Amino acid sequence: MVDTADRTLAALASTSLPRAPHLADDLVEQVWGDVYTLDGPVPKDDLRRSCQDNIEGILTTLAGTGPTPEQLMRAARATGSRRAHQHCPLEWVLHAWRLGGQVMWSDLAERTGAEGPEQLRGLLDSAGRLWSVTERFCTEMAVSYHAQEAHGGTDLRMATIMDALLDGRASEVRTEAEHLLDLGRGRRFAVAVAETSGERPVSPQRITNALRRRGITSAWRLRTGCQVGIVALHDTEPGEIATMLREFAVARVGISSALTALLEVGAGYRMAMLALSTLPADRPGTVALDECLPDALALSSPELADRMVDVTFGPVLALPAAERDELLTAVSVWIRSAGSTLRAAKSLFCHRNTVLNRLRRMESLTHLDLSDVTVWPQVLLALSILRREGRVPEQLDTR
Repeated sequence: MVDTADRTLAALASTSLPRAPHLADDLVEQVWGDVYTLDGPVPKDDLRRSCQDNIEGILTTLAGTGPTPEQLMRAARATGSRRAHQHCPLEWVLHAWRLGGQVMWSDLAERTGAEGPEQLRGLLDSAGRLWSVTERFCTEMAVSYHAQEAHGGTDLRMATIMDALLDGRASEVRTEAEHLLDLGRGRRFAVAVAETSGERPVSPQRITNALRRRGITSAWRLRTGCQVGIVALHDTEPGEIATMLREFAVARVGISSALTALLEVGAGYRMAMLALSTLPADRPGTVALDECLPDALALSSPELADRMVDVTFGPVLALPAAERDELLTAVSVWIRSAGSTLRAAKSLFCHRNTVLNRLRRMESLTHLDLSDVTVWPQVLLALSILRREGRVPEQLDTR
């Protein structure tokens, strides 16, 4: 009876084997967005590849054809090692593995009965073998995961160090951090934050290698929704790092100001997040905090930012959109033209008297003396807040 059941299972596994790509798609559909996400450590194409490789390995073993089980389990071992290297929690991997067993069982069950009820009984009698083989592959994966985790060396230790620095526990890892990050006492560094959203997030290893080719040491750690990096500056400025990272930006990237003490890493993380928040949310970009201080200042105190806009432009904002934008654009261009009505008129493609009329209209509504240059920073900052909030046209450049 057992031999008959095994033959039934082998035959069914053979018919399911060509469907492995479709089964992998079904499995990814179940786990993606549940445990695995775009912001997580495992890219979707990587997840799908490992699902298909392991489903094919298990079904081939059950079918009793092709390579030996020992050879087939290489995919399981590779999955375990790769997930540990990606710092993907083992619980996530085991969850996907359990669902994979259910996907295969469902597909096998759908194929029974075509040759009579004996085939269905044969599958039920051999269910234990299906789960036994699946468990063997899963065990090999977990063993490989733990081996990589135990012998991951610098990468895993670096992750621990990064966590300690970001969580304000620099005193626990100071010596190791200075050595591994090439940050002796007093050496300059910056904290970078890169969003991991996007169809194809850039791997931190690629960024690390690109910076290293320019003689810059960095280390990165996955946090919720972003990669956080500590970048050694040496003679480089944070703005230059932002320029270097621009070619890799698939979402927003923020860079802190220059820092010199490892105890400041947590503060640098907050600076970098603040810089990132000044960028439009719907497109890639990079910026250093020192390049966006007015916007960052406004973001750090939303209540004061709202009050500044109301005090500066309250009556103007109540105008019809066309007139409002006309006045705001005129004052923005005029200030950026250093108060030159002629230059502003050329930029706006209108007569200088038109510019003067719009400025007088602005002054009558706001009671601001625009000829007083001490008022200009307030006006520009209020314009910057409006632009970032999307309350004025995007083309209104106030920086």
